Amino acid sequence: MKSNSIQKVTTKVCAKYPKLIGKRPKVSEQTPGRYLLLYMFSDDLPGGKSIQQQVRVIADEDGNISKMSVSRG
Repeated sequence: MKSNSIQKVTTKVCAKYPKLIGKRPKVSEQTPGRYLLLYMFSDDLPGGKSIQQQVRVIADEDGNISKMSVSRG
């Protein structure tokens, strides 16, 4: 995936999840022309605990997002 396409996706993701600003995704190709981008961050909870969160984005090679989901770990 081209770096300008990754930047395009990252800009859209950071607009929805500001805690990801400055984070780089782990990119893997699912099928030709379709990519999975994984963004990870931790969120602080009351009581001093933290939770790891992961944003999964499916995008094409032009940086158009087709699916986005968040999971907590």
